[in-house]
Amino acid sequence: MAIDGSLSLVERDGAVLASTVLLLRPSASGPEVLLLKRNSDARNMADVWMFPGGKVDEDDHGTSEFERVKAAAVRELEEEADVLLAVAALTHFSHWLTPAGMKRRFATWFFIAEVGSNEPVTVDGSEIVAHEWWRPGDAIRAHHEGQLLITPPTLVSLHDLQAEDDPSTLLTQLGERAPPHFFPRVVRDGDQMVFLYEGDAAYESGDLSQQGAQHRMLGARGIFRYVGAD
Repeated sequence: MAIDGSLSLVERDGAVLASTVLLLRPSASGPEVLLLKRNSDARNMADVWMFPGGKVDEDDHGTSEFERVKAAAVRELEEEADVLLAVAALTHFSHWLTPAGMKRRFATWFFIAEVGSNEPVTVDGSEIVAHEWWRPGDAIRAHHEGQLLITPPTLVSLHDLQAEDDPSTLLTQLGERAPPHFFPRVVRDGDQMVFLYEGDAAYESGDLSQQGAQHRMLGARGIFRYVGAD
């Protein structure tokens, strides 16, 4: 792995490069993050609420992978939410690699940035049909109640965003940490899917009876629950 957190072609194992932006704004009750809803007719992730983002295109130029994914993040944010952001405003948040064995695999860079409280957002009404600003804790509760369809990477990210009540302070803290990398291992436990992350006692073996620290996502019928590392 490179110093900037990029993965080699071998480490990515053919996964497509992609970028995602966690866009924060301040509010009287604390930071809010932008979520976009995909069309119910979408071939992938129909009706799912996600952060703005998408795969890196040929037109996303840069002298390194890091520069290309940042260019893609800015472009996707403008295309999906009509929000203009400078590349310099992006802070590297995390990195996710789709589990091995999945038909479509992505190596996704997650970035975080802050805008003003009155930043306008416009969606195209086609690929993206709605947008909402959410307090991270409220979004997590809505998902657990079956009201908000999201993916495991989104849920883990929302948990990370609960640390501070001020967006600027949160960005400063995140900028000082080493961005975590998530390379999930998927294990089925009855009707439940278990996504194991590094730091979980069962991560290497896949044996859920293994005693020790837990760092995993538990999912059944579209509802996920995150168990952070001890």
